[in-house]
Amino acid sequence: MRNFAKSLLVLAARVYLRTTAGRRSKRPLRIIRSTSAFFGHLALEPENYLSAHDSKTPSWANDRAGMNGRDWWTLGKVSASPNPTLAKAWKRHVEVPPSWWIDALIRAGEHDSIRAIPQVSASLFGVGNALDVTPSHFSLSERELRDARREIEGIGIDLSKPYVALIVRDEKYFDKIGKKLSDGRMRNRAIADFAPAATALAKQGVQVIRLGSLVASELEVDHPLVFDYANSGQRSELLDVFIPLTAMGSISTLTGSDAVAIVGRRPVLYVDIALYAQVFHSTKCSTWIPARLRDTRAGRVLTLTEAFSRGIGWFVEPTQFASEGIEPLRSSPAEIAEYATEFVGTVLQRGRYVGDEALQSAARTSLSEAMGEDGFTMHGEVRSQILDSFLRKHGDFISPRQ
Repeated sequence: MRNFAKSLLVLAARVYLRTTAGRRSKRPLRIIRSTSAFFGHLALEPENYLSAHDSKTPSWANDRAGMNGRDWWTLGKVSASPNPTLAKAWKRHVEVPPSWWIDALIRAGEHDSIRAIPQVSASLFGVGNALDVTPSHFSLSERELRDARREIEGIGIDLSKPYVALIVRDEKYFDKIGKKLSDGRMRNRAIADFAPAATALAKQGVQVIRLGSLVASELEVDHPLVFDYANSGQRSELLDVFIPLTAMGSISTLTGSDAVAIVGRRPVLYVDIALYAQVFHSTKCSTWIPARLRDTRAGRVLTLTEAFSRGIGWFVEPTQFASEGIEPLRSSPAEIAEYATEFVGTVLQRGRYVGDEALQSAARTSLSEAMGEDGFTMHGEVRSQILDSFLRKHGDFISPRQ
């Protein structure tokens, strides 16, 4: 019976394609395919799209002559969404027909390629610096905001005082979800490595909220300003959005929730990132600490320039690093605490991380030249920053040695 219903839907979609072909030639219609099964993509892809449209930035989101077309988004079934609250909120900003109708149109187009509706894959990247020249397009409703404030106060957070989101991806997430997309183990980290950072920030009066939906361990920090929200039993899909969206800043290993912070134009510190090209380099919201890459065969650490000249800067999969004999070197827990303190202290004073201009200019120039045209296509002008103390500690990282 279900197959019969699907066949009828496809038949109706084929009729739609035939009868609307003329109208669609005058006002183009596209289907925007989102990777909405993943929290970060669901958060940032629509924001990228809307920002690119507003700023008229040439990109996957805005590739037509003029801007008189119409776009239909695929966000999947709300019930299957990684965050239904987020999906419902985006439906107030982009056009999202029922998933069954989009599916039928896509299948119908496979039988009628001439009249098929063009499809575009949404992306976390490829919109230049649109995020830095537009305000956030995302918003929660007044009711959602009231509910979120009530819920967050219920777990002990004082909204009148600063709070930071701690977003550390561990092996449990990959074991259950990550395999569906890619091998994300390069971004995994033990939460215990961030305990000294949480303690240091709390001693300075900053509330620290550890996020996560699938976590293997508790954040074992006994301090009234440190909240292991991920293991609290009080998690909600609403707070999973509200916390990174409103936190004064986030500390992340590059996973999911930090994309919500970027949507809200909130500063993020990315810690020990081996996937150099995957940082959101197009926005000043991003500050990062690279994982230094040791060539085990040569017995030395690569510079930024060397990493990209050998293609390693573009690597994503652990097998790629292993095949080249590359070992990521990570910061110690004590170093992470120092980095986090520096980052949050600057954000408290200025609202975002502002580093030494001479250091940052050199780092941006080095990264731009290392990534070349491919980097510009992916990120636009480099706006991200490398934490000052990392650059001072590892001064050869941005040297041009090859």
